Amino acid sequence: MGKLRIYFKPIWYNIMHHKAYAGFCVFGTMLTFVFITILLQVTNVIVGNSVTNVAKERTVSLPEVLRNEFDIPVKGLNSSDIRTLMNNAKGYECYTCYQYQATSVKVNGRNYDYGVLFIDKAYWDVFQFEFIQGHSFTDGEMQMPCMIVSERWAKKFFREGKAIGQEIQFQGETYKITGVVADVSFIAQGGAISLWVPEKFNKYIPTGNDYVSSYVLYPEKMSVDAMMKSITDAFQLYGKVYCNVERSSVKAICTVEQMMLRRYGGDLLLTGVGAILVILLLIPILNIILLSMANASLRNSEIGLQRALGATQKEAFMFILMENLLLVVLGTLGGILLTFPICGWIDKWGSLNNSVGEVTLLPELDWTLFFISALPLMLLFSLLSGGIPAWLAIKHSIMEMLKGGEK
Repeated sequence: MGKLRIYFKPIWYNIMHHKAYAGFCVFGTMLTFVFITILLQVTNVIVGNSVTNVAKERTVSLPEVLRNEFDIPVKGLNSSDIRTLMNNAKGYECYTCYQYQATSVKVNGRNYDYGVLFIDKAYWDVFQFEFIQGHSFTDGEMQMPCMIVSERWAKKFFREGKAIGQEIQFQGETYKITGVVADVSFIAQGGAISLWVPEKFNKYIPTGNDYVSSYVLYPEKMSVDAMMKSITDAFQLYGKVYCNVERSSVKAICTVEQMMLRRYGGDLLLTGVGAILVILLLIPILNIILLSMANASLRNSEIGLQRALGATQKEAFMFILMENLLLVVLGTLGGILLTFPICGWIDKWGSLNNSVGEVTLLPELDWTLFFISALPLMLLFSLLSGGIPAWLAIKHSIMEMLKGGEK
């Protein structure tokens, strides 16, 4: 510990005597890693397994409208249609149908515009939300005016978010809250919704139609090809028998994983994320390199004196590099801490401009992602921004450095 203190004491001394340089490095790194952290976390929600997307590779989405082979709409699909269709599908675990309706809800004596999802009982089996209060709808509650709300919505309207037993009115009915689910990112499937109600109470207002969104969950060991064959065969058969469509279009049938990638850009998403990461790293690295080179040139005599007193070229290099690493670590930690306020601002802005539900971008950070992605990027950032100036500073002879470097 004593040797470590002796080693870091001159590093800290230099930082305190070059506050402008140190402040620029920390602040630049902080801004860089705020955006890198948000970018990596959001990308992980899209391509990774978030709570509601935990089975995304084996959950298949069905279109709301049956179309013929020329992509012309033939019939909107309601719950009864999906039930008939699924009678011919094989090998699935369960399926769910739901419909979204925008409405005005009355809570605590005031009216607010929100979206409500009218769901069946299997919804919570397909999309595996975490219940932090209460429970999912029981068979009995599916016949009663009950409601489940999101954590963020509960905290907005009720003291300490304690919503169980509270009442909400809309469309002439009073609903009692029976469950609260943990927040998920609004980017994830179902993440933008705050209110869920049993399908029995759907009055189809204001859409005026009964078309439903449908998702089918298949077993873990079933291949994607087998899943797609099971559901597309059933879909084609339904169109042929009940709609007189010889060949129905199945291009809209896909897994949730495929749907998420299509929605957010597919292969272009990963290419774009890579390009943005390079830009986010390259610009501040170049700025810090130039500033570090200027700072190192002012300290040539000091570095030369260290060499003259017995420090090896490697030790002088590590001294400068460790100083930069310390600044980068401080900036990275500051950036991660700043991520929550930035996301909070985004959430607030999103909620002000969103009538679907109380949305959140990142309810929590995936620390595993930080250690496998952000931490290596931090080390790379430090090595490039500190290593290049350090090498340029110590490559001169001791005599040249004592004279202040090359003229």
